[in-house]
Amino acid sequence: MDLGISGRVAVVTGGSKGIGRAVAVGLASEGCRIAIVARGAEALRETADALRAKDAEVLTLSDDLTEPDAPRRVVDGVVARFGRLEILVNNAGAIRGGDFLSTPAEEWADDWRLKVLGYVRMAQAAIPVMRAGRWGRIVNVIGAAARNPATTYMAGGIANAGLINFTRALADLAAPDGILVNAVSPGATATERWDRLVAQQAQAQGQPVDALRAEVARKQPLGRIGRPEDVADLVVFLASERAGFLTGASITVDGGASRGVYL
Repeated sequence: MDLGISGRVAVVTGGSKGIGRAVAVGLASEGCRIAIVARGAEALRETADALRAKDAEVLTLSDDLTEPDAPRRVVDGVVARFGRLEILVNNAGAIRGGDFLSTPAEEWADDWRLKVLGYVRMAQAAIPVMRAGRWGRIVNVIGAAARNPATTYMAGGIANAGLINFTRALADLAAPDGILVNAVSPGATATERWDRLVAQQAQAQGQPVDALRAEVARKQPLGRIGRPEDVADLVVFLASERAGFLTGASITVDGGASRGVYL
């Protein structure tokens, strides 16, 4: 299936590892020109080299999206290199788990500066550029905790639920300009970040990490947790021409693990 986005310019935040890297690979395979953003320069170089080996045109931007001016720097850098920006995948952010009563509020605020304000500021910086072309796609990678409360992941649940609301409102705001906004909420997915989160939650629950990991896998209806590519495939579709009548949606990608009648 031709997704109709060859030549489009896409930026993926948190694009050097895990789901972000898989999204960058997927968009590049559709012919997009890619900008990947992350704080770690070494991981950025490694991912960029892998993409260039597949003949992708890649820009790397090492920046800290917790800084208020960073999203503007990112967008300016993309426009300076490619002349436009048409697809934004908000993916940067790894909110920590832990015991509610012993976690200081400052830790929550620190995590929200990247996962919540980072998404907000990137959209604020990108939409004016997209408006010029009367075409755009914003896909927010959020997380299944938006709809699945967990006592050891309250900070993440609050942030993710808020970002679902943000996605819906932003879709209404951007629709008149031909910009579509959707969210993808992964469940348990095999990434470095997932390994860290399992360790944090296991510590909060007072059980061995391997036991919690096995318990999570055992509860999955499909018998496994997700792969980054499972999430990336949907993100790439939502960024495409084929998703031209889909906006304001939030789709959970968790192999059926969530219990409830909703996407």
